[in-house]
Amino acid sequence: MAKCSILIYGTGVIGSIYAVKFSNAEYNVSVYARGNRLQSLKSKGLLYRENDTIKRVSITVLEKLNPENTFDYIFVAVRYEQIELALTELATNKSPNIVTMVNNPNGYAHWENILGKGRLIPAFPGAGGKIEDDILHYALTPKILQATTFGEVDGTITDRLKALAQLFKSAKVPHSISKNMDAWQKSHIALVVPLANGIYFDGGDTYSTAKNKEAIRFISTSLKKYFSALKLKGILITPSKLNAFRFLPLWVLDIFLKIFCSTKLAEAVSSHVPYIKEEIAMLDKAFDELTHRDNT
Repeated sequence: MAKCSILIYGTGVIGSIYAVKFSNAEYNVSVYARGNRLQSLKSKGLLYRENDTIKRVSITVLEKLNPENTFDYIFVAVRYEQIELALTELATNKSPNIVTMVNNPNGYAHWENILGKGRLIPAFPGAGGKIEDDILHYALTPKILQATTFGEVDGTITDRLKALAQLFKSAKVPHSISKNMDAWQKSHIALVVPLANGIYFDGGDTYSTAKNKEAIRFISTSLKKYFSALKLKGILITPSKLNAFRFLPLWVLDIFLKIFCSTKLAEAVSSHVPYIKEEIAMLDKAFDELTHRDNT
């Protein structure tokens, strides 16, 4: 039986992480890259660090996409401001399953209009890291915090979702199926924008943020504000445990955030934050428009 064929569109940190995991699970993995990253992958291969050892995985590197080259799954791992261009480029490709590992505060109608109905599988990664000297350093987020999450636009549990879950299981990637990805992604934005803005507020990394009482209180206050805005708008907060940010006293949130920001996990999953200021600003604006929009 033929192994599942996978294309990773975008070879930054997130795309590289999934390329490593799927390749090590012996799937047929191709990556679509551009610029300096393309040249690095062609000359050195996809390098990553694991247990203090530099390793390389077997992948096919593409610098051009042909519409006739089809894959079982295409994972789109780009920033929010790049997604429309990426989907437009993929619109003529006949691959049936396009998994968008991208923030989305605005629903999926526009993305489906670009791709055609039935192809889109909205998702979001449970991973983070950095690329230094062409070497990927990464961490997967524990399932209890945030697994790689995906679902159908209409919330149904389909055979292709079950197949995708099996793919992640084989690749040893913590994962979860959501029956309401739209609400899940809006809730996620209410979480990550305050955290990122807190790091920007401090001007350092998560370790320095943990020591900055003003930055920690800024994050705590913002989290309450953002999740309360979702609730007032009638948007489901999911997973439900995120409602804790609405109910817990600020001093409790301060303690939790100080501890979390002092961990290696926080460092790993947020190490890309200094490089996505434009995306965070766009998401913040979109969230504000969403939560203040008329219901009529």
